[in-house]
Amino acid sequence: MPLRNPIRAVLVVLLSAAGLPAQSTITPAGPVQPPALTALNNAFRAAYAEAKIRVLAATSPTIFVNGDNFALLRDGRRVEANTAVPIYDPVKSIAHIPLAIYVTLTPGDGALDEARLQTITTLRKLIPPAEASLDTLALSAASLARQKKILSASLAFLDEVAASRRVERAHLLAFTHAMAQPVLENSREAARAQLDAIHALVSAWRRDLSPQEWSRLHVVIVGPHMPRENLTVIQYFLRLLHETAEGGRVVYAEALWEEPKALDLLATHVLDGSVGEAFFGEPMRMHRDMLGEAAGQYIPTLLPN
Repeated sequence: MPLRNPIRAVLVVLLSAAGLPAQSTITPAGPVQPPALTALNNAFRAAYAEAKIRVLAATSPTIFVNGDNFALLRDGRRVEANTAVPIYDPVKSIAHIPLAIYVTLTPGDGALDEARLQTITTLRKLIPPAEASLDTLALSAASLARQKKILSASLAFLDEVAASRRVERAHLLAFTHAMAQPVLENSREAARAQLDAIHALVSAWRRDLSPQEWSRLHVVIVGPHMPRENLTVIQYFLRLLHETAEGGRVVYAEALWEEPKALDLLATHVLDGSVGEAFFGEPMRMHRDMLGEAAGQYIPTLLPN
């Protein structure tokens, strides 16, 4: 009788060739739940989805943050603003030059192949025009001097590498260590400018909100994975709203670039916080794996030291 499942048929053939009984490999995917319990669980999921809609409606107002773009969502109305500042991108771009050199040359031991030589040649050509453009920016004297220091040091290092067509790790690290302080100073300058712009905007919005609205305010911040920890805008809103950690009134929607998906995550956070408080007296309890504590106790019995 032919097998109706093609995957099973392939497994039978492979196991027969290996001299193993085919029946021993057909293991169930897991226990099958009675239909009545599945229906009950589906009812829970439907109730949960409906509750999220009600909870989201009750969270107004909400500040939605995606990069420099801010939106205040309030009673069905939307106010948008952009917090970009002129100083931010230039100092960030200059700080990226030593990073570009490092990632191009790392691990940095021995002769360079033609592809990397071409990369540093291209990078070297871009530096003089970038340096000339600095005079068109309204930089302070100290900031302008710092940018030129980074550019001149980068140019000199690239010239040395191009001339020798090789790089040693110690030489590369000497360059990066020398660049660490000015790069960090650029980061501080960019952070201060960014925070000043954010604070001015949020303060203006706050003046338009009642104390009751402010007490209900939630913030959803969209961003990629890597900068999540210690992100500037998260730090700002945690302190502003007197929150001890992200996940309560301040929610980070990792890689959820579409606003409806990010707001759906906010509803999940708020509803789960309510569940955790109602059942366990801990708003953040449902933000952790429900099985995690039991697993932490049981795993050492499975894997003793």
